[in-house]
Amino acid sequence: MALLSVQGVSAAFGGFKVLDNVDVTLNEGALVGMIGTNGAGKSTLFSAITGYIPLHSGSVSFRGEDVSRLPIHKRVQRGLARTFQVPREFSELTVFDNMMAAAPGQAGEYLAALVFARSRVRREEDEVGQRARELLRFLNLERVADERAGRLSGGQKKLLELGRLLMLKPAAILLDEPFAGVNPVLIEELSERIVELNRQGMAVLVIEHNLEELSRIVPEMYAMDRGQVIAHGTPDEVLESEKVREAYMGGVI
Repeated sequence: MALLSVQGVSAAFGGFKVLDNVDVTLNEGALVGMIGTNGAGKSTLFSAITGYIPLHSGSVSFRGEDVSRLPIHKRVQRGLARTFQVPREFSELTVFDNMMAAAPGQAGEYLAALVFARSRVRREEDEVGQRARELLRFLNLERVADERAGRLSGGQKKLLELGRLLMLKPAAILLDEPFAGVNPVLIEELSERIVELNRQGMAVLVIEHNLEELSRIVPEMYAMDRGQVIAHGTPDEVLESEKVREAYMGGVI
């Protein structure tokens, strides 16, 4: 069953079409990769799906609902969230506080609750704190929980970015180049976490330039070039596609 359905999506900037009639489907519990050279339109597609840029035409449906015109936070509330190529942590806050800050809709955010519902605020803070600690253990970041986030390595920041996303309890996550700038040891750790999240039932769509690692973990893949989907299938089928090989260095991957 389609959890996320992108149908005929086009987008343009200043008259230049950056997405051209794109169709992509992310089924319930699927783990799907997306590849393409720089400028192919992959990150722009993520922005269109999650509401950061408007559509020129086409539609985005999530859980059977057309979300094409919903603002970003409404799509997040429905369970659709993304990361970015460059992590956006609060560098001066601790890793733990970054996790806490990502949790949505806490009663303690409202003055009336602080005054009249203190026990509820404390209970929610305890629950959110427990979830944050569980996720930090899952991501192997527990030992740096009290460190300032700005002092983390590139790979640790990617893990924290994933953790902040998971605090939103999404049904589907869109990961934009999670392995970029990450050392091989942490790439393996990130891969393991992504695969484990998928085993737990989360649908995942991953943009990545590391074709070898991506092909190892995903059973399904899309390829984009010049704002269009040019191939879809298993990793082997996509990487053997003539169109894909032409897009990558004139036929050599």
